[in-house]
Amino acid sequence: MKNKRNSRQISRKRPLGRSWPIFLLWVLLALAACRSHTDEQPPLDQAAPASPVDSIYAYGIVDARYHSTLSAKFPGKIERILVHEGERVKKGQLLAVFEARELTAQVTAAKAGVKVAEAAFAEGEAGFRKQEVQEGAESLAEAQARLAKAQVDWQRAQRLLDAKVIPRTSWEAARLAWQEAAAHANAAQAHLALLREGTRQEALTVLRRKLALARAQQQEAEAALANSRLTAPYAGVITRKHREEGEALDIGMPVLDIATYDNRYVRAEIDETDIGKLKLGQKTLVTADGFPGLEFPGQVTEIKQQMGAKQLIPTDPSKIVDYKVLDVEVSIPPDCPFPLKLPVNVRIAL
Repeated sequence: MKNKRNSRQISRKRPLGRSWPIFLLWVLLALAACRSHTDEQPPLDQAAPASPVDSIYAYGIVDARYHSTLSAKFPGKIERILVHEGERVKKGQLLAVFEARELTAQVTAAKAGVKVAEAAFAEGEAGFRKQEVQEGAESLAEAQARLAKAQVDWQRAQRLLDAKVIPRTSWEAARLAWQEAAAHANAAQAHLALLREGTRQEALTVLRRKLALARAQQQEAEAALANSRLTAPYAGVITRKHREEGEALDIGMPVLDIATYDNRYVRAEIDETDIGKLKLGQKTLVTADGFPGLEFPGQVTEIKQQMGAKQLIPTDPSKIVDYKVLDVEVSIPPDCPFPLKLPVNVRIAL
């Protein structure tokens, strides 16, 4: 009886010994699942919250407030270029000269013509000299004396003709001499009156117009000569030299570039989806691929009022290109080494 009871107890314990490895396997799987779930979902206090978009990114280009290309206004050969790239120049400074000997001669001739016209007008405006008036008065007195003598001779001839002492031809000769003397006296009197009155207004008008014409011809010659000289339109820096001395150019071909280098700024193109976020005074950060590690702070100084076509195309073909953009101006510090027309990256903080 005792053996049977022991055998039953042994048979009851055997199933527990067989299920223990299976139970252990389930426990290990449960722990692994919990650990995997813990790795995939970290605690709330360790998870980084999603940050909103706090900046606008745009492409830009370094520009100057004044940037001009000085072109040839005169067809010919460059005789001298008086400046170098990077040189600072003053407003009105002579930069380049074209060969223009013929124009120089025309200016000289025009100046001489002006002097002649000025002398003639001054003489006409001043009138006649006292010596000329005195000479006219003396000529009139002489003419009047001849007229008086001719009249006396004609009257005597009349009496002799009446007495039939002289032929009629002699009387006619005396009368003709009296008429000529009278005409001469009248002319002398008119000449003296003209000398005393001075130059007529009509003559002065003609002289004045001749002087104006001479001066206009001088201005025309000087303007043509000025076109053969390139001068600085404002104070700035020569940023590029397109030509060399001795080159022959036609009208409109570029010679030099000039810019106001001290007031550089960045012209950035903002996509149409971001223009509603723009405000004056927003802080900016400007970087350039050609200057790795350098970044310069600034701010939005001007927002344009009209959309335009995109001109700054990114080099990365994966970038989406908006064809309608709004230009904004972004300031950069004076010590920024970025040259003009350098493409840059602009980040505008919202």
